[in-house]
Amino acid sequence: MKPYTLLSPLAQSNCVLFNSPHSGSAYTEKFIQLTDLSLKTLRSSEDLFVDQLFSPVIDFGSLMLSATFPRSFIDLNRDCEELDPLLIEDVVVYKDTLKVSAGLGVIPRVVADQTPIYKKRLSIDEANDRLQSFYFPYHDKLKTLIKKTLDSFKKVILLDCHSMPQSSVNLARKKDPIEVVLGDCFGSSCEHEIVIELKDLLTEAGFKVSLNKPFSGGFITKNYASPLNHIHVVQIEILRSLYSHEKQQIKNNEFSCIRSRLLGALEEFIKRFGD
Repeated sequence: MKPYTLLSPLAQSNCVLFNSPHSGSAYTEKFIQLTDLSLKTLRSSEDLFVDQLFSPVIDFGSLMLSATFPRSFIDLNRDCEELDPLLIEDVVVYKDTLKVSAGLGVIPRVVADQTPIYKKRLSIDEANDRLQSFYFPYHDKLKTLIKKTLDSFKKVILLDCHSMPQSSVNLARKKDPIEVVLGDCFGSSCEHEIVIELKDLLTEAGFKVSLNKPFSGGFITKNYASPLNHIHVVQIEILRSLYSHEKQQIKNNEFSCIRSRLLGALEEFIKRFGD
């Protein structure tokens, strides 16, 4: 299985790249055999249909990279050394982060509701094979796209696309509901004008938008951003219940409308910042 899908226009015409690292839904039989969980439970970690929400951006001349494999198999929004010693045998070098402690390392130990994924621990060989076959090829491709875009347009704006469950919003904002969260690592991952303009355009499209709360940006945002070198990264989180029935894991009747509003804002953003 190829680790990614790259959607391209006939010719890339702007510096805005789109990335969807958590929308993969190809569950291999080998992976399924390692767990007692149902496919529906495994899919609870997915950013449901995010690739489909954003994919029409190729009509605006942008490139879009998406993972084919699921987040519960490999989490691309983690450092490759965020290996979980409670899951993986014989781990010698690893980063003991809060995500790893929570079971949400680069190879997750649990799904979104903290339910354990595996019947037994994984070997270090299995972990390394996943990294070599899926994690590194994906990130290598993303690096190549960033370099190519920087060479062609002298700047890059990477929009890292995700979705968030209703539960995360309920915890964060009980009285002030939000539908989209933009993360710029509190001002360190892109020029202020870029994220503010994107926030304003999404607000004009009818979305309730928050900046950095409750999500300020993950590994991809922090790792690839270099504003002084003209590489700007913004993480986008869109509320899953806007366009899908979360529990049933299907699109709702608002999917097309939400996508249309989102694309309208993104098209205008690309016109203003894509040159």
